[in-house]
Amino acid sequence: MSALILALVLVAGQDTLRLAAGIHAGPLVLEHPTVVLGAPGAVLRGSGAGSVIDIRASGTTVRGLRIERSGRDVDGDDAGVMVRADSVVLDDLVIRDILHGVYVREARDVTLRGLDIAGPGGLPESETGNGIHLWSARGITITDSRIASVRDGMFLEYADSVVVRGLHVSRVRFGLHYMFSHHNRFSHNVFTDNAAGAVVMNSNDVVITDNVFAWNAGSRSYGLVLQTATRPVVRDNLLVGNAIGVFFDNVIRGTFTGNVVAGNWLGMELFGNSEATRVTGNALLSNTFDVSGGGHPGAYELCVDGRGNYWDAAARDGYDLDGDGTLELPHATTSPLGESARRRVGLRLFLGSPAARALEWAERTFPVFDVPGAVDHCPLAAPPEPAMLARLPHAPAGAAGGLPAQSAAGIAVLGAGGLLLAAVQWRRRP
Repeated sequence: MSALILALVLVAGQDTLRLAAGIHAGPLVLEHPTVVLGAPGAVLRGSGAGSVIDIRASGTTVRGLRIERSGRDVDGDDAGVMVRADSVVLDDLVIRDILHGVYVREARDVTLRGLDIAGPGGLPESETGNGIHLWSARGITITDSRIASVRDGMFLEYADSVVVRGLHVSRVRFGLHYMFSHHNRFSHNVFTDNAAGAVVMNSNDVVITDNVFAWNAGSRSYGLVLQTATRPVVRDNLLVGNAIGVFFDNVIRGTFTGNVVAGNWLGMELFGNSEATRVTGNALLSNTFDVSGGGHPGAYELCVDGRGNYWDAAARDGYDLDGDGTLELPHATTSPLGESARRRVGLRLFLGSPAARALEWAERTFPVFDVPGAVDHCPLAAPPEPAMLARLPHAPAGAAGGLPAQSAAGIAVLGAGGLLLAAVQWRRRP
């Protein structure tokens, strides 16, 4: 079916358009409410200029198609599917060879599910678009999709009340990127082998639960970045095998709880410009360094209502004599040796040596050096067990940018009491 025949069918007022198996020439512009249904093997191929499908009518549904070959005009925001109308549903689409996969512009109540989006790969970042781009949108639901080899997996700009669930995003710059986007939720997603799993910037009331941020590649890669974020809730996530597990910068009244931060080069980087942010009930295991910063008064609370965090370094030598679930002694999250080794590469070879262990014990027992940093006054005797442990993927065979990937990690939940044991075999070293 040619592009001309498609246009005639739509002008004639058809509310359902069925595309048979085979290649159909685009672009397709939908100016009336339409249901577009593709048979198995149906392909809508653009001309290489503009968007392949341009939806301008509310109440439109597009389902069961392969969409390919949009234009590559960065200024024009070419996309596989451009959505400019409310109450649109995109379902079960494969989108290839595009600038942006789906671009939602000034629309509400849009549902995106079952999408498989991948860019051409190998292009400079300045010539690539995003898997899903939301601009000035509200009430968007994105579920059960895969995104790879684009600039950012999802970019939300002035996009509020968005739900993101069940996505797998890999080989991109930022898996999820929020800018000036509020009251959003993302859960049960997997972000792996990216420069950063998720970046939340200049956004309020974002809820981040039950996600995996693992094996994000590069010398300064991040699992999760919270920057100028107000009241974020980060709960029951895995941050495993990243250069930096989670980065806090100007986080106001945030909550970070029930998370496992394991096998990262640096578990948490805590800038002192945050305010009243609670970091409790988490497990920090087998990181080369657990924490940097966090000692500024009023910035972070690591012990709330008698419950702190689980630190394998503290549990190794600590005791819970009264059986209340917390260790008897406070835990300083940084140490003079650790801070020196973090800045001097040569010292890292000795961190696991008996001499280093003895120095750490001596410093905890008879403190001599004053190293500003966060202190957990009620460290936990046992770690939490997030359900997302079952979804931790294996380390990728190769990392983004050609850097070597993190080696495999084993994390298991064992014992009648549910004690979590983390055995990360190798640690990322920038």
